[in-house]
Parts: sequence; C-alpha cells; structure tokens
Amino acid sequence: MTLGLAFTLGADYFLILYNRHLIGVAVFCFVHVAYIMRALVARNGEDEVGFARYLPLLAVPVIGLAFIAANIFIIAGLYAMLFTINIYVSARYIRHNRVLVIAGLLLFAACDICVFIFNLPHYLGAPRWLAMVFPLIWVFYLPAQALLAVSAVDFSAKRRAAFLT
Repeated sequence: MTLGLAFTLGADYFLILYNRHLIGVAVFCFVHVAYIMRALVARNGEDEVGFARYLPLLAVPVIGLAFIAANIFIIAGLYAMLFTINIYVSARYIRHNRVLVIAGLLLFAACDICVFIFNLPHYLGAPRWLAMVFPLIWVFYLPAQALLAVSAVDFSAKRRAAFLT
C-alpha cells in the first residue's frame, strides 16, 4: 500500500504541479502494479516480506513505456488495462477491508472517467463544454485516495485490543 501511495504522490506531482500528462499517467501505471502486487500478496496469505516476490511486476510498465515512446493514447491504454486488472484481483483476493478497497477503486475509476471526459476537447476536439466536469475529478479522487489509504489499517478486534493495552 505504501508503494502505491508513493507512486500516487509522484503521479500527482507531474499531473498537478507540472501538467505533464504523459509522465503522470505513466507513473499511475506503477500505482496499479503496486496495488496488483498487494492483492497477490493477500491471495497467498503472505505478510509484507512476501511482497518483495512480486517486485518484478514493476517491470511491466517499464517495458510497456520503452515500446511506447511518447504516445499518450497508448500509455492511457496500458493504464486502463492495469487498472482493470487491479480491480479484478482486488475484488477477488483482498479480504482485509475489501469494501474500502473496492469503494476506493470505484471512486478512482469515476475520477478517471471524469478526467477522460475533461480531456476530450483537448485531445479529440470534442465540445469544450465537456471540460465543465473538472470539479467532479476532485469529488471522486480525494475520497478514493482516503479510502485506499485507510484500507491498509487493521480494524480487527484483536488489533484494537493490542493497541489499547
């Protein structure tokens, strides 16, 4: 989870502060690979040490980016594919706080749909009024990130008892 949030911070840095869509979306590819790795660790019932076994999966976006060069549409396609896989493996394998994870990912997807609509006029010459969807990006994005971050917290009774003693 920490790796995914770190990559999220990096992606937001490029998207928000520098308006570099290609790099920002590419870094978000790493976010979804990190979350996929989290789900695979959950599937195998491993602890954090088992996470390292899946680090080679980070090569997927790197290899994809090496072949892609600088085409935002292909990067967006890779991103969409990784996001879809992320939703599938998270829904299937995550047991701990699954509702928070799925809710966070669905809000994340709603945010991405708004980002897509917002960028249609710029990239595809769609009507400019579509850009009015911009505020909805933040309405979905901020709660999505909060839910995903909170999903890493162990709310079990055993954990609460250990915390209170």
